[in-house]
Amino acid sequence: MSRVISLINHKGGVGKTTTTLNLGKALAMQGRKVLIVDIDPQSNLSVSIGIRNPEVNIYDAICGDKELPVRKLEDNFFIVPADLNLSMADVQLQSGVGGYFKFKKALSPIAQDYEFILVDCPPSLGILTMNALIASNEVLIVVQSEFLSIEGLTTITNLLEEMSSNLGISWKITGFLLTQTNHTVVSKSVSEGLRERFGEHVFNTAIRRNISLVEASGLQQDIFSYAPASHGAKDYLALAKEILTGD
Repeated sequence: MSRVISLINHKGGVGKTTTTLNLGKALAMQGRKVLIVDIDPQSNLSVSIGIRNPEVNIYDAICGDKELPVRKLEDNFFIVPADLNLSMADVQLQSGVGGYFKFKKALSPIAQDYEFILVDCPPSLGILTMNALIASNEVLIVVQSEFLSIEGLTTITNLLEEMSSNLGISWKITGFLLTQTNHTVVSKSVSEGLRERFGEHVFNTAIRRNISLVEASGLQQDIFSYAPASHGAKDYLALAKEILTGD
């Protein structure tokens, strides 16, 4: 069965898009067939690899009942892009029948073609994020290494519990991923607090703050193409291996 993983946090700037792209590439490098999906109206995932204003995108699939437009990036690595039109989806999905299940319906015909499907969710807990969650069997929660990050996780865990109760859906927690870590007291405190609260669900791998990750995004490349020897590349490869082995 395909592992369909929603990457979520209701805050922006925590590293969801960076993680979707680079974890996806790392898994593909390990021989897995990977699809990354941009379901964020900001379309940062698409733009980060040079796809702007695609003629057909995820909006056409979830609001127009067309097939998901899958693009091949390289061997084992594919994307469903988005653009700003997706910002209109909220109203259309809210007013239509079965609006919360549109992405699942669009994904179902192709899901088994991939070993991993990573969904880059918006920085909100609205209907697009719920569409992603309903289509997923796992959740990866990205947590920025700063004060108050842990406090906001209650909102996410409450949503998952409510959806599970109301819809009869359950998810495996792939893990809580700490990003933008460094050697400061703040970073250490956040790491300790996260592990104290969520224990074994926290990845052993953390993503260190690394300028190469920022530069790669600006140049519309993944970290392995831009700086394969960087801390960012090493961390995302370690994360992929941890997910594959479960260690």
